[in-house]
Amino acid sequence: MAYVDIPKDLTDIRTKFMGNFTKRQCICFGLGILAGFSSYFAVRPIVGTTGAFYVLIALMAPFFLFGIMEKDGLPLEVYLLNYIRHRYAYPQIRQPGCENIYDYYRAASMRAQPAGRKGGRNGSGKGNRRNNKG
Repeated sequence: MAYVDIPKDLTDIRTKFMGNFTKRQCICFGLGILAGFSSYFAVRPIVGTTGAFYVLIALMAPFFLFGIMEKDGLPLEVYLLNYIRHRYAYPQIRQPGCENIYDYYRAASMRAQPAGRKGGRNGSGKGNRRNNKG
């Protein structure tokens, strides 16, 4: 009797449309081939074969990336849209850094001290008790 492994996580299984490709991949690859080869034949008389080949690669690569790549279970365009929204459209409300409340109270106490009085806790102007030798 034949033995077949059944994966426990079925979320990664995609329905195949043609060959080993999904419908999304077929559409993206088709659009990439259409854009790449039409630009190749349009640009080849102007810039030559090598330059036209670079144009073909540059125009086909984004279509292939959008067809193949997924990040965190999201297609590339949804992931990029979420990234742009998070990074630029809706910036973080919370500002980095924090306020030190002790600096605030230290500055307030310095403003409240009379002009003739110098530092120290006991008000003698001599500083710390440990440093006083007599």
